[in-house]
Amino acid sequence: MDKPKVVIEYSKLSAELLDLFDETFPTGVTGKTVRYPNSKGEIVTAVRLETDDTSYLVKLSTRAKEILTEEDLDALIRTSTKSKDVDEEEEEAEEEEEEEDPRKASTDDED
Repeated sequence: MDKPKVVIEYSKLSAELLDLFDETFPTGVTGKTVRYPNSKGEIVTAVRLETDDTSYLVKLSTRAKEILTEEDLDALIRTSTKSKDVDEEEEEAEEEEEEEDPRKASTDDED
């Protein structure tokens, strides 16, 4: 039986799939990408990501008439992953501050 095939944007990968992505492409996606035109005529760059039960085509970029090098894509992916990590760390720090000082949480809620 064939696995279901799913097309998904890199930015919409779950944390579990992001971890698998990093494990699958530890040195980047150079040499592993596929490019195809979508229904709007834009060039889509993607990579294949396999789990035990699903085959994913992870879209890395969609650019109208602009072709990024694989090195550019690696840089974009690594930057977006780092910014997600920073956002999550900031949220955790704010939650910890609220837990330590309940007055701060009640003051923030009044605004």
